[in-house]
Amino acid sequence: AVVSTQSTGVYNLVKQAMVRKLVCGVKWASCMAVHPKGDNVIVGSYDKSLIWFDMDLSTKPYKSLQQHKKAVRDVCFHPRLPLYSSVSDDCSAIVTHGMVYDDLVKNPLIVPVKVLRAHKAGSKYGVLSNVFHPNQPWLFTGGADGDIWLYV
Repeated sequence: AVVSTQSTGVYNLVKQAMVRKLVCGVKWASCMAVHPKGDNVIVGSYDKSLIWFDMDLSTKPYKSLQQHKKAVRDVCFHPRLPLYSSVSDDCSAIVTHGMVYDDLVKNPLIVPVKVLRAHKAGSKYGVLSNVFHPNQPWLFTGGADGDIWLYV
């Protein structure tokens, strides 16, 4: 999947062709994460929203979430656990339980778990990046303040 400022495209790299174009409905898309199972995508935007796509359902958003107060800078899924995280210029990281079911009848379950605040707001930017540990439910964040935090 590829995200530009206003659209998201899903490509088949073997055929070198676009498979789907997702309709974000946001002014400025900033980041994207693909679920490890491959059928769900989250797009973050500079206008404070997270857009969840279930590509088995539609090319339109399954859910739009307004969890942050400023621009969303990064979003990531945990590779093994049903978690995802988003970080923002409001100096917060929000960890959310995002359960995707194998049964196509059930919609994804999205439940916010914890808001993490440790970075300092010195510039106009806040937390710029985040990544989960490959095995543990640990989150690493990097901010514009020059700090890297590990949440366990």
